[in-house]
Amino acid sequence: MAEALALQRALAALILDPEGATFEEDPARFARSHGLPEADAQSFRQFSGGLAAYRELARLSLLDPIEAMFPITRALLEREDAWEPCIEAFLQARCVASRHYRDIAPAFLGWLAETGWGQATWPYLLELAHAEILEVLVARFPETDPPPGLHPDPGPQDRLVLHPATQVVSYRHAVHQVSEAQPVPEACPTHLLAHRDAEGQAQLMDLTPAAAALLTRAQTESLAEAMAALGLTGLPATLSLLRELRDRGALAGFLAAS
Repeated sequence: MAEALALQRALAALILDPEGATFEEDPARFARSHGLPEADAQSFRQFSGGLAAYRELARLSLLDPIEAMFPITRALLEREDAWEPCIEAFLQARCVASRHYRDIAPAFLGWLAETGWGQATWPYLLELAHAEILEVLVARFPETDPPPGLHPDPGPQDRLVLHPATQVVSYRHAVHQVSEAQPVPEACPTHLLAHRDAEGQAQLMDLTPAAAALLTRAQTESLAEAMAALGLTGLPATLSLLRELRDRGALAGFLAAS
């Protein structure tokens, strides 16, 4: 068992650590440096070509979804020669626990959030990465049944129920307006409603600060209470907006506030 675990660790280092590149210089020495017995060290030397190909293919399988999902984040960091250091730090963290290809990009986003990597230099980095993957997460969100008792027309004593895939997000920068050519966002408070339309396609809608606050607060208290707490007036216009959002698929419906 101990030898098998040592072999697994050596193969993980071959793929994930920068020092894995030194394998090609002396495969047997690389194996010995990871505690493998001499027989395994000689096998590493004998099959060095296949192991080198394995390293390249395994790294590509980890990097491809990140590069595909975060092209603007990559463009930003490449301008500062920081993309490769970012990727190497992510791989060394060994935080891809899932066996599913689709979970690699979310794991990268989670790593950025947990570690704060690069955010002292680029304070909008996490927001930018989140905005890039937001529509994909909304589009892929699994179908679930709505709670029972929903009705389609809102009233002042109702609370709203978002569609399970819908997200209300707020950023400090206009990260949804950037491009690979211009990846640095403007510092501007931004509020977005991300939802699926009737065809299952992800859509983004700009919100005012008041609308974003209302959509968040009115999930846990009645619409009338939320509006009063936020100092909002104009109930008919608000009800009309909520009906429109329900028709767009952003809201699942409404429930009487308890």
